[in-house]
Amino acid sequence: MLDIIFICVGLILLLNYIKTLIRSKSPVKNAVLSMMTGAGALIAVSLIVGLLKAQVAVNLYTVFISLTLGVPGVALILLKMYLI
Repeated sequence: MLDIIFICVGLILLLNYIKTLIRSKSPVKNAVLSMMTGAGALIAVSLIVGLLKAQVAVNLYTVFISLTLGVPGVALILLKMYLI
């Protein structure tokens, strides 16, 4: 049940992100910047694993989510880890 909720939240975030990019004056620049911040957030979270008492596996799934959704995607990964 929680997986379905997280998939729905992820899809809502993705659609909102796409809508924001379309309305932007420079969508490519904003997309690259969002990807960089998402990757940076994933790296930062994986480095401070001891403080969060959670272990984020850096694999294809988490990298795809962080690059696609950015920082909200990384927050969604952490939220899912704490709830499951």
